[in-house]
Amino acid sequence: MHASSFQLGSYHYRCKSCRKVHAGPTRTPEFHCVHEQILDHGVERIYEADSILHCACAQRITITFRVREHPEGHFEYHGYRSADAEITIAPKVKEHMEYVEF
Repeated sequence: MHASSFQLGSYHYRCKSCRKVHAGPTRTPEFHCVHEQILDHGVERIYEADSILHCACAQRITITFRVREHPEGHFEYHGYRSADAEITIAPKVKEHMEYVEF
């Protein structure tokens, strides 16, 4: 399966323990393809990456973000899983590109 880097824009999440709302950081985690299938309009891939955060109440928060690629080369936020937090404002997603000067 494929691995890729996507930049997650800022998002907001609420701790399920104390209900405090936090702004999540803009970051570029490594996503791993967890599902791939051929559809009528090309390949669809679902990628996942874990984000480990901490709340002021000492709760450790794990959020697994999902990104969908379909059609090939088009990426969008697809959802999340977390037993510790709920997303209140979803992140924007874009493919991470590194620029190298010669």
